[in-house]
Amino acid sequence: MFLIHNSHEQANLLASALVQVHRVEGHWYTSFQQDLAHTLFLKLLDAEIDFSGHPGIEVETLAETLTQASERQELLELLIAFEMLCNPIPETLSRDIDHWANALNINSEILNLARELAHNAITQATTDFYRCNWIGEGDDQSDPVFQDLLKKYGDHAYGVCVTADPDEFARWDNLKNCSQGSLGRSLWEFYQSRGFKLPGELGAGNAALAHHDWIHLIAGYDTTPIGELEVTAFMASSSRSEGATLGFIGAISILETGLLHSFYGADKFGRALSADDGIERIAQAINRGKACNVDPLIDLDYFKYADTPLTNIQKAWWS
Repeated sequence: MFLIHNSHEQANLLASALVQVHRVEGHWYTSFQQDLAHTLFLKLLDAEIDFSGHPGIEVETLAETLTQASERQELLELLIAFEMLCNPIPETLSRDIDHWANALNINSEILNLARELAHNAITQATTDFYRCNWIGEGDDQSDPVFQDLLKKYGDHAYGVCVTADPDEFARWDNLKNCSQGSLGRSLWEFYQSRGFKLPGELGAGNAALAHHDWIHLIAGYDTTPIGELEVTAFMASSSRSEGATLGFIGAISILETGLLHSFYGADKFGRALSADDGIERIAQAINRGKACNVDPLIDLDYFKYADTPLTNIQKAWWS
């Protein structure tokens, strides 16, 4: 979960770690990093920090205070999220983050993805991104049929209906028969209003990908580039799924800097986070995820609640 276990009391310590890694000789790798850092710390940790002059800290010193594995993990994720704002990723930055990961005794698929992107191993990074994030977690990767689809169609099989499935289509299309204002009927209308194919149709997003569309609907996030960043930020801070944070950080690399390429065509978009009010919206999405009463990726079979009024679901999430 993204920035869940770190507190206001640790804000200065975390800020020192961030500037130690990303501000070299008084200069950030990108000017946008400083703006993002200021807003995130203000909105998420209620800490007003001057990131132009805040002192850094050596990882060995920080490790004496930040002892919990969950806190260290979330610090490393923060460092990598800021790494994704660089294109290309400087070699010195990669080495520094690897040093911090080793010193904190933390390893993760997120770190592996960052190294692949730093070495321009885009094909491998794309595979690992979809295999390990919340989309891949939603696929039955042990299923021989799924493995055959991967061999035949490649990474698209993780999130796209590469073959038609009439039964799956009927399951989603039947949502139109739910009552007006219900969760199910609202999702069906969500698809219709955007001209999206339903899961089961050839070329549509598959059920693993479509799982997050329920969250788009309930949390009220659009399917624009910034909307996709919002929903992945929300999932990263509300879900216990290890793939949720990877999904958010990968989405930054797709929709902000174009480091990672998406087979959904999203890589044609750029600067989704740094444009307009993107930083404020992402900070708000993370806070809403922290306040959510359920794990939206793990806890719910949304079809069981298809006939429940959408407003009731929303009230339950933030009651």
